[in-house]
Amino acid sequence: MRELDGAVAYLHGGEERATEAALRAAAGTLKVVAFLGVGYENFVDVAAAERLGIVVTNTPGAATDSVATFAVGQIINANLRITRHLGRVVPEWSEGEELPNELSQLKVGIIGLGAIGTRVAEMLRHTLGTRVAYYSRTRKPHVEVSLDMPYLPLHELCEFSDALVIATPENGGTKSMVDSSVISRLRRGAILVNVARPGIVDAEALYNGMREDRVAVAVFDGFYGGDSYFGLRIRAEFPDRLLVTGHIASHTRQAMDRMTRSASGSAPAWSPPSAARAWCRRATGSAWARPCTWRPCATGSPPATSCWPSAPNSAPPTCGRSASRSPAR
Repeated sequence: MRELDGAVAYLHGGEERATEAALRAAAGTLKVVAFLGVGYENFVDVAAAERLGIVVTNTPGAATDSVATFAVGQIINANLRITRHLGRVVPEWSEGEELPNELSQLKVGIIGLGAIGTRVAEMLRHTLGTRVAYYSRTRKPHVEVSLDMPYLPLHELCEFSDALVIATPENGGTKSMVDSSVISRLRRGAILVNVARPGIVDAEALYNGMREDRVAVAVFDGFYGGDSYFGLRIRAEFPDRLLVTGHIASHTRQAMDRMTRSASGSAPAWSPPSAARAWCRRATGSAWARPCTWRPCATGSPPATSCWPSAPNSAPPTCGRSASRSPAR
């Protein structure tokens, strides 16, 4: 992260970790780390940032629709076994294999009823007529009423669920919360969809659940690292029952634009012209980073800054708004 040298603001796309050493090296100029997403705790040394007087911000709500749509799409994909049948002219059902159910006949449990979990529930209830229940640290009575959706304790939720969606932030209280005691209570042949951090699901418990056919299909947007023994075993032994994507649930044009505008807006409006360089970091399919120039608005304009790629033929946005250009695809 040598690119932070001389930076005033750092737009963090979640592709690396802002360590204490990196933050300390940039502390002379760095004022804000603006995270493109919600759960930044695993990507930024927040305690170090606080000690160094560096503000850390995130972009709550910017990717809610994108991530929720991805989760529902993966429930449909896993339930209908779409990827298994791609490229085949006629179906090839295994002997004795049961046909999938329509989603209106499934029971879906949601762990975490924040913005994303709530949006998943709305899509399933209003559009597909799916029966949904949830578990969350804080009950949401108004959502229970509006969606006719019950709250269940975690183990009871697993016993209820044909598909379990994990949409809760990872922290000290949620790491490995989906452990063997949880997975062992899932209905046999369940679908597990994790659009949160992989560490919320205990890898050994998941491996055993898949070996015992308790979990028929596991869906992860972002998977365990190469140092996870059971993560490697899952990939090796159950390749046709594991659907892994590289943390792309939020990668829609609209979500990325909202996240970038929100993050850019958190950069200090008083940045002097001499602070010529900030490092904008975006990930849209692959990591993308370009130096960006932060310039204060002209005299008499609203106090704001603008950020745009310092690339040939790139035009600055209107003064008073934060904007960014999407990378070429």
